[in-house]
Amino acid sequence: MRGVPASWGGIERKCEQIFPRLASMGHEVTIYARSNYVAEGITQYRGLKIVRLPTIPTKHADAIVHTWLALLHVLWTNPDIVHIYAQGPCLLSWLPRLFRPRMMVFYSCAALDWKRRKWSPAASRIIRLGEYFSVLFPHYRIVVSREIERYYRNRYGVKTYYVPNGIAAAIRKKPDLIRRFGLSERNYFLSVGRLVPEKRVEDIIAAYRRNVRGEKLVLVGDASEDGGYIKGLRRMTAGRTDVLLVGYQFGAALEEFYSNARAFITASELEGLPNSLLEAVAYGLPCIASDIQPHQEILGRTADYLYPLADTAALAARMSRISALNDRDWEAASNATRNAAQRGVSWDEVARMHHRLYLNSLNPLVHPLPPVLTVSLATEPTDEPPLPAPAEER
Repeated sequence: MRGVPASWGGIERKCEQIFPRLASMGHEVTIYARSNYVAEGITQYRGLKIVRLPTIPTKHADAIVHTWLALLHVLWTNPDIVHIYAQGPCLLSWLPRLFRPRMMVFYSCAALDWKRRKWSPAASRIIRLGEYFSVLFPHYRIVVSREIERYYRNRYGVKTYYVPNGIAAAIRKKPDLIRRFGLSERNYFLSVGRLVPEKRVEDIIAAYRRNVRGEKLVLVGDASEDGGYIKGLRRMTAGRTDVLLVGYQFGAALEEFYSNARAFITASELEGLPNSLLEAVAYGLPCIASDIQPHQEILGRTADYLYPLADTAALAARMSRISALNDRDWEAASNATRNAAQRGVSWDEVARMHHRLYLNSLNPLVHPLPPVLTVSLATEPTDEPPLPAPAEER
């Protein structure tokens, strides 16, 4: 991971939710942050110790160089547990197993990273080797979606622990900060995420351009490298005032973008369990989503606005359906999104799941996994109540 405080990145935002909660439970937590991500001088954050380490800030070297240096520091400090995030860094998971055999090694998988389109065939094969190492060396493997759980079980026959991403209670905010973009309540479609090929943002733009619309299209996000993909998106939107690339947004501004959108759109071909879609559901937004398994896991298989992956005509048709909704029908669609969604777990519960797994790893006899956790990790969700409606800002 890049570190905390989080500015962008799903893993970083997730860790910013989980580990301060674990620190409040009594864990001593050290986060290894990349010096090109976390500002100099930050050594503590919400109960966490922050160790900034250098890296080589290129696409292929950034993560693995930082992981190497972090694990060397881990071997020196010798904590009880080391937790590695993502398949690429797991290439080095053998180090603590070899040199610190008493140390418990955890691994979290948020996606099958070797499938990302940004990687060359050679880089993809190397990252897939990290996947094999994630089977061989970590003591505990945590996955965020049922799809990844099934993948590891069917392909490798190994046990994983299903701990989904959390969802926070949403408070709808009136449009204020977003007015500088010419936005008001329900006059724009929203997409939030990194602008990388597997997000298929070009499909959203192409679908939007198929029809004249009264709403704008707002793309919140950016990319760590200014490569050909994001340059292509800028070419697609050049000269248009109705398609806004607003970069990364955080805090109150991001809350306003979610609060006032007419609908949320995700066209991704590869996901784990996307935080951006979970947040959109929490805000009660009608959600237009490609029909990949992680989206179905959040929205349900029969969600009204799922569409076939890469089918821009179908995506455009769903955008037109939402454009045509009157206020009463929009509210009904908003309620249907929440009702169709599987019940989310809170970040407090996600942190408690990690806490139980950590204690179990250190002494399974003293800290056996409780039945609630065991059942929730082993069974498919069924007939769970809908998410609560977001509160209105007072």
